[in-house]
Formats: sequence, structure tokens, C-alpha cells
Amino acid sequence: MKRTFIALTVAVLMVVPILTSSLHADEQRAGNKVPIPEQTGVSTGSAKDEKMDKEAAKVTEAQTAEEAKKAEEARRSAEEAKKTLIAKVNGADINMFMLVRAMNRVAPKYVKEGETASPETAVKIKREALDRLIFEELAVQEAMRQGINPAPEAIDKVVAQIRENVGSEEAYREYLDKSYLTEDTLKKMIERSQRYELITAREIYGKVKVDEKLLQTEYEKEKGRFILPENIIAEDVYFLQGKDEEAVRKKADEILKTIRKKNNDVWKLVPDGTFIVRKINIRKDKNPEIYKAMAHMKAGDLSDVMQDKDGFHIIKVINKEPSRQLTFEEAKSAIETRFLVPAQDQRREDWEKELRKNAKIEIMLDDMKKDHKEDAGIREKEKK
Repeated sequence: MKRTFIALTVAVLMVVPILTSSLHADEQRAGNKVPIPEQTGVSTGSAKDEKMDKEAAKVTEAQTAEEAKKAEEARRSAEEAKKTLIAKVNGADINMFMLVRAMNRVAPKYVKEGETASPETAVKIKREALDRLIFEELAVQEAMRQGINPAPEAIDKVVAQIRENVGSEEAYREYLDKSYLTEDTLKKMIERSQRYELITAREIYGKVKVDEKLLQTEYEKEKGRFILPENIIAEDVYFLQGKDEEAVRKKADEILKTIRKKNNDVWKLVPDGTFIVRKINIRKDKNPEIYKAMAHMKAGDLSDVMQDKDGFHIIKVINKEPSRQLTFEEAKSAIETRFLVPAQDQRREDWEKELRKNAKIEIMLDDMKKDHKEDAGIREKEKK
């Protein structure tokens, strides 16, 4: 299975402040700029206007200073979090900064944007984030043991994409600053992320295969689900809707006459901003009104002006593909996914148990120690 390293890596690096954490409230607030009221008054040189300008300048200066203060506090908080150890995995450190980032990656599973996590949900998110960090560290260590190393040019490619996405060198520096990263630490994070992707591709996705006979059996059992509906490939002159429906209809009638004069070639129309010409696929389930109106038409036919819920159309049929049964090869990928995903999840779980089997994992967070001891006890019983 192919994996997209760049998109995944960039997604991992983004800080999404969904959780409300008292410890890192400053860190989260740092990314939100304080809005500065727009000055609507125009100075005329009068004493009153000059006084208003000075007061506005003072407000702006105070807000800028407050913003800078919060940003500095957030930066100090982030640096402190990097020094706060929460776990060790075979001697490798996991710190609070890493945990907060991992929690922000896990949070969308449990909390909608704009909501605040309940204490119980926050604990669940923290536990899952810590488990994920431990697994990732074990996976990366295994990748290094197997000699898996991302190519330097692959890392540079991600950095280049980030630069391109943010738009300018200044925006890139601001991105690093707000993420509390240097370019060196950014590259190390990308390298780590790609190493993780490479090892999971080998140890999870590369080791899971679904038996061809099982897929064939499932295909025969549910053959009725794999029927391709009739599809009409057409050229559509679609008229942009306006307030005056009658005027749009009149315009469509005029364009229809023009198309007929041009031997039914819709691509010879000169765009004037009232319509667009496009290729579309028309199916009974997606375009019921147009599909019904076109039932008698054959390839090459040009319709009259038609109307559906979207507006007015003039349609030329290019080809009619009749409904047919998908072959096993055509349906195979859809069937395979249903078995592949649970199998991959199971392989991941089994591999994590293998990695944890002889690993030395130390938890420093008091509220997480009990859970870790219970998990360790369960794994010890499984060994025996």
C-alpha cells in the first residue's frame, strides 16, 4: 500500500489548539492575535481629532505590548514543557511538549472544534496520546535497528512544501516561531515521522494480505451489490441562475438556436458569462429529472432546453454506457478494503505487543502510572 509521506508529515507538525489545558493555556493563546479596532476617524488637524488619534495609538501600542507579552509567556511555557519528562522508552525521553502536540492530534476524535473537553474526556485523550507516543517511539527505534533511514532529499522536499504552503520566507519563519521550532528541529521531526511511516509500511501494511479465495467468495455472495448503473456521458451547457428566471430561459432558447446553427457543436459557443460548457456523467440516482428526459436520446442527439432543480441545461449526448455487472477484478479493491482495514488494525496491535514485550517503559506522570502498571501486568501474564 502506498503511503503519502509529505501530507502526513505536514499534518503531524501542525498545532491545533482544541484542548483547554491550564498548563498550556498560554501556549494555545499565543497563536490568536488580539484584534485591533479599525480607526475610522480621519484627522482634520483639530485638537479633538489629534486627541482621538493619540488615544487610538495608545490602545494599539498597549494591545501590541500585551500580545508580545503573551507570546513570550507562551514561548517560555513551551520551553519549560520540553524540559518536563513524562516518560522514558528504552532510555529515550518523551516530554510534555510532545504530549500536548499528540493530544491535539487525538482530540478531534472526541471533541468538536470550539468545544472544551470534559475532565473525563481529557484523561482519555491524554492516555491515548501517551500510548501513541510510546508506540511511535518503539516503532522508530525498531526502524533504526533495521537500518531504515529516510533520504535527505525527501526531508528537504517536505520543508520546501511547507515553505511553499505558507507563502513567503517571513511567513515560514513565523510558522517556525509559532510552532516553537527551529529549522533543525523541524527537519528532525520530519525525519522521525518518515522513519515511522517507512517502518509501519514494512511491518504493518506490507505484512497484511487478504486471501484471494475469501474475496472471490464474498464477490459471488454479494454480486448484486456490484452493478454499475447506466451512465450517460454528455456535454452540458449550464445556465447560471439569476433572479429573473424568465430572462434565463429566454437566453437559453437563444443559445439553443446558435448551437443548432453551429452543427450542434457546443464548444463553438462564445462564453459571455451567462453559461458554462462542461462534460458531465448523468445517472438515474444523481440526476433523476435530466436522466428521465434523456431516456429516448441516443449518441449525438441535442436536447431542447431542460430544467431541473439546479437550473436550465442544453445537453448533447456523447455516449450511453448501459448498466452492467462489475467483474471480480473491478470490484476486488472495494471488497478487499472491508477485510484489509480490520486486518491491518489487528497486525498493528500484535506488532505493538511484540515491541512492548521486552521494552523498558517508565512513566513519570502520576495519573498515568497506575494505568501503565496494570497494562504491564496484563502483558506479563500474556508472556507466561
